[in-house]
Amino acid sequence: MLLGGLLLSPAGAATVGNVFVSYSADGVPSYASQRLDPSYRLFIRGETPPESRGKPVRKPAGESQAAGQRELTPLIEHYARLHDVTPQLVAAVVRVESGFNARAVSPKGAAGAMQLMPATAARYGVTNPDDPAQNIDAGVRHLKDLLTQHRGNVALALAAYNAGQGAVARHGGRIPPYRETMLYVPAVLAAAARGARQ
Repeated sequence: MLLGGLLLSPAGAATVGNVFVSYSADGVPSYASQRLDPSYRLFIRGETPPESRGKPVRKPAGESQAAGQRELTPLIEHYARLHDVTPQLVAAVVRVESGFNARAVSPKGAAGAMQLMPATAARYGVTNPDDPAQNIDAGVRHLKDLLTQHRGNVALALAAYNAGQGAVARHGGRIPPYRETMLYVPAVLAAAARGARQ
């Protein structure tokens, strides 16, 4: 999987070069930063997402993110192994969701390192979404459930993590055509690929 044109800012905001996608016969997507063969179609035209154009983006200082990563990595590795999910994938979700900020809160109310919505946090027994151990444990269990539902299709599991399982179902078991989700999936895949190479 090649995604060299996709970069992440320290805050986890996605900026992309062109991203191409090709689907296998059973609908599994493969992403690339260039057209590898005629089956690849343009998935995302490279640009900075419009919501971040011309606005100052609040980013944690590089050292703050590095400190968050140092603090959260042992928890990420522990819960990833406990729930049989690739640690690099979990770390990539945390990087893109919160920039390794255990106290991050989105405008929609998602909270913590893995940005759990209140209903998801409650489903997995989270009593304090700011507690990194509870948040990561629940987030990894949720991700594992999505991977199981999608028979190991990581791209669809990530789309469901971002947009909700209902959105994936409404779009025929494909990645919903929401700009945020279309940026999110390749951003996490690229971060996971970078983590696997380190």
